[in-house]
Amino acid sequence: MKGVLYLSKDGVIARYILAFCFFFLSGSQMLTGTAGAISGVLGTVELGTALLRYSPIYELYDLFKASRYHL
Repeated sequence: MKGVLYLSKDGVIARYILAFCFFFLSGSQMLTGTAGAISGVLGTVELGTALLRYSPIYELYDLFKASRYHL
């Protein structure tokens, strides 16, 4: 493995925008119930990935790629 791959500046900005959209949808009660709860959780995840500048999807991609070569 190459180590930790950080998000680019554009990736971080996109995560902030997505987090705002998810929080806005659930906070303004455009989404209620289960959909609102899922939107709030997704907003929290996106905000966390933006603040840490790290996306677990990159890590999963590297693991998948490495497992394909070991077969």
